[in-house]
Amino acid sequence: MPFPRTPAIRYTLAGIVVTLGLAGCGAREGVRLSDTVTTVPNETAFALPGPGGPAIVNIVERTFRNATQQDIFLFTSASTPGQNVMRVQLYGPVGSKFEGTRALGYSSVKASEIAREMRRELPGIALRQSPIYLQNNYGPFSYAYGHGRGSDACLYGWQQIRSPEDARTAFQNRGTIQVRLRLCEENASEEKLLSTMYGYTIRGAFNAAGWNPYGEPPGVDPTLGRTGNPIYPNRNDVRDNMMPEAEVDTVRPAVRPRPVVVATEKVQPIKQPAPVETIPLPTTGDMKGIVVPSPDCVNQSAGAGQCK
Repeated sequence: MPFPRTPAIRYTLAGIVVTLGLAGCGAREGVRLSDTVTTVPNETAFALPGPGGPAIVNIVERTFRNATQQDIFLFTSASTPGQNVMRVQLYGPVGSKFEGTRALGYSSVKASEIAREMRRELPGIALRQSPIYLQNNYGPFSYAYGHGRGSDACLYGWQQIRSPEDARTAFQNRGTIQVRLRLCEENASEEKLLSTMYGYTIRGAFNAAGWNPYGEPPGVDPTLGRTGNPIYPNRNDVRDNMMPEAEVDTVRPAVRPRPVVVATEKVQPIKQPAPVETIPLPTTGDMKGIVVPSPDCVNQSAGAGQCK
């Protein structure tokens, strides 16, 4: 086909060719990162493990047309291949920005689906599902337990948080949360691994009216306020709510420095013994002056003066 001779048409075609060439060069300048898969800070985790761990190592977030998923990778000390992870999926309105992305498939908790997940997360490990009905703060859940490589203990737990069917409408109590936990630890007991399913806290939610996978809050206990139904306080509650003792400021007397007294030995004077009083014996001269009355004078009265 011959090139058009009209100048306007020639200039237009030349501009289109240059624009396409620049666009092609611009596309080859670098790699464009996807907005649907990102690494987010640990502070933005949809769920947090309970006190005592395991600690969060990294978080990978994936956004779909109908949900947002976080793989919260946890600290691993076991020798069993694989990474400890808590996967949290929030189904709800993600916004018009992700309308063109693919949707995250949803399926309720089924035995066949759970068995497939366990084989994928813990290949080659025989896990035994617990037959006991269990429930944490968000409702019922279940788990499977087994032994990994060496002395490792492994657990795979699952839970679906969704309001009851009779409470869901087009405008309220909508949304679903799926939780999966893959956890292996060296020399850990089954009770210790299971405590992670009881201790985690969900802190993520969609800011949309009607999104409430938890359902309506439970009603008041019908026995509350009724006679014949005593309610006793918990011992720990009583201990925690005790009034603190009032501190009484006491005025302390001023301490005056005392003079230093050097102890000296007191010398007691020695008393001399008193002289013994002696009665002197009569001498011969004294004996001559002694007059002995006669018997006649003794018989007379004391007033008689003739006695000598």
